[in-house]
Amino acid sequence: MKNAKGLLFLYASRSLSFNSSGRTVTTSIWKPQSIADDCNHPIGGVVKRRRHPIISSMKTQYTINDEVCPPMDPGELKEIVQKHCSTLYMFLEKKPIAKHTKAAFDEISTFVDPSKKIILDSGCGTARSTLLLGDMYTDHTVIGIDRSFVRLSRSTIAKQDDGDMDLLLDSTIPTENSLRPFQAVSSNVLLVRAELVDFWRCCWNAGWNISQHYILYPNPYPKKNRVKKRFYAHPSFPLLLKLGGDITLRSNWEGYLKEFADSVKYAHEFYSSESSDNFALPYIHDANIGPLERMDKSVSFTNFEKKYDNVGENTFQLQLRRSK
Repeated sequence: MKNAKGLLFLYASRSLSFNSSGRTVTTSIWKPQSIADDCNHPIGGVVKRRRHPIISSMKTQYTINDEVCPPMDPGELKEIVQKHCSTLYMFLEKKPIAKHTKAAFDEISTFVDPSKKIILDSGCGTARSTLLLGDMYTDHTVIGIDRSFVRLSRSTIAKQDDGDMDLLLDSTIPTENSLRPFQAVSSNVLLVRAELVDFWRCCWNAGWNISQHYILYPNPYPKKNRVKKRFYAHPSFPLLLKLGGDITLRSNWEGYLKEFADSVKYAHEFYSSESSDNFALPYIHDANIGPLERMDKSVSFTNFEKKYDNVGENTFQLQLRRSK
């Protein structure tokens, strides 16, 4: 539509949605409105895709907060967590370990020195965090686990001119190593393609000494109908506690980490009343503290974290250290 001077009018139609990683994405289709409102509007009816906050409480286009995704009802979450605590062994009995995960674990075991402490990096993606952890903890064996060949095939590393560590991303040409069930990237860093829950079970069955366990920027599954896919609402949550080690989680969704901490409290309450082994007890002190905003941004552990840091998105950390 044109005004009296023949200028095209445009107006913006916005909609909020979540992509497969749970990140907020705004699709803006520009339609007739006054062109004077924004000199950057496209001309001639061109459809333009932009990412930007559409709720005032969103700091960036990636923000997930209580307004974007309301927290769960505490009573509902408590019921879910305590049910899973009571049925863990039933869940494990009904879920056989995937053959490819067992095979990968058996192969990787020959590379694990039982005298060294082990760090797990669950859902490591392109393994940026795994490689950084390997440099930080040279006296540990660091194992990155992901179910995707594509993501693990992006784990080639390069030193940039400024000395920072970055990843070379090329998923179009899989290498021979990337198609193996595991890769020995360095003397203390191993990458393995496996199902997480099944790999955790193998670690527990083998009696591995898990020193630290990192879960960085997990898929938040913000939609309510997928809540049981979140780590703390999944039937394997008690196994995660049982596996041991200091647990470190990071997310740009503070509410996710708060509900994880609450789930530790609900598990502790259940185990205390049942007089059984209390896998949550070692973590209860830090669970009561809850997540804290991540202030030191000198190192971005994952590609998500680097992206968030670049745009000024707030990120948070929940550290659950085992009490002595």
